Amino acid sequence: MSLYKQFLKKVAHAQVKHPVATILVVFAITLIFMGGASQVKTVAALENMMPPSLEEIGAFNTLRDVGLGQDMVAIVIERNPESTITKNSVLDWETYQYVKLVTATIQNETDILQTYSLSTTLEMLNNGEALTEEVFNAFLEDENAMVYINNYVNHARTNTIIIATTDVSANDARMKQLAKRINADMDSLGHPPGLRYVLTGTPIVQQELGKLISHDRKVTQNISTLFVFLIVMVLFGTFTSAIVPILIVTISVTWLYGTMGYTGLPISTLAGGVAAMVIGIGIDYAIHLMNKYKFERKRGLDVKESIEAAVTDTGVALTGAAVATMLAFIAFLTGAMPEMRRFGILMTLGVGYSFLLSIGALPALLILEERLFFILRKHLHFGVEGEYFLATKEETCPPEFQAVNEEEGRNAYAHLRQRFRIYKKQSGPKKKQRRPR
Repeated sequence: MSLYKQFLKKVAHAQVKHPVATILVVFAITLIFMGGASQVKTVAALENMMPPSLEEIGAFNTLRDVGLGQDMVAIVIERNPESTITKNSVLDWETYQYVKLVTATIQNETDILQTYSLSTTLEMLNNGEALTEEVFNAFLEDENAMVYINNYVNHARTNTIIIATTDVSANDARMKQLAKRINADMDSLGHPPGLRYVLTGTPIVQQELGKLISHDRKVTQNISTLFVFLIVMVLFGTFTSAIVPILIVTISVTWLYGTMGYTGLPISTLAGGVAAMVIGIGIDYAIHLMNKYKFERKRGLDVKESIEAAVTDTGVALTGAAVATMLAFIAFLTGAMPEMRRFGILMTLGVGYSFLLSIGALPALLILEERLFFILRKHLHFGVEGEYFLATKEETCPPEFQAVNEEEGRNAYAHLRQRFRIYKKQSGPKKKQRRPR
């Protein structure tokens, strides 16, 4: 334990001696991780959240190999109740032509295996020949043809469906690209007046699931950051004292996302809240270290002594807490589900980064915070050339200044008494002064 305390003391001294260099190194590393953060992927395919060795998954992949077990994309074309033009039925020539155009467009997509719709059924009944309006109306009068037509049109004749089969749901990238292309196709084709379309099916639903995961990840991270900031500001009483620990946990989240991007660890339903959890856990380390530092400064210790006390004394306890937390999340690696293992890895990395930055970068930020306050606050300068100034014991003395000796202090005090008077606020009720008439 003594060896570890010596190591922590060296870490503290290095930051006291080179605070700016420490922050620049952390900033450079963060820039590198930001390159990976932009490459983080979202996993929405349910199969990727389950063990590939699962017997049921293997059997389903076997069905895919022989053309069965395919996923479905459905395009529902229905009457639009919000339109001023209301169609009584989707069984009309204009709608049929639109269905045929959509079917042909979707069939040309790379990952679409086969399409089924009203147009493909009627052309099959017409021996593969394209329909004319007269032939179409004749089919509507044919009871045998209506048996097939009813497979794609509901009983109320308010909607018709186009079905396309695909096998991309096991591949998130192909699934997302297919969903985007189908959406783009439908937007470019438009739709006849009085109609609208709705996309559904496994690739479409899973793409929307990916969007929700990405959206919730950002929202929960921002809200947790805001709440933590407000609590820390109330706790320490200043804006900068709240910004400093928030910077630490934000950087740790950036490092985590960078690691995910470079190593290919994706975000999924369970891992979507990792950032908020890392912020909530990591802020504890920063708060404990900051509280110890400010306590020692109020006791009259200088910056070096306060940083050393905060890092060595609090650092040992924080190390134990961080190791225990990481070990708890490492236990998730024993789970059978890949989703559970990913969550354990991400939380272990996030907690580890928060701890390392709290010990290895937060003290440097605290030193820079004091220096910034010293520059921004108005100090009482006096002397012939303003060579003296007044400051509290808690404030950091800039390197170009030093404390005066006892004789200089007496002379400076005498100079102050000549130039300044001390006034005290009057006690008791204030007397109202009469205004001159």
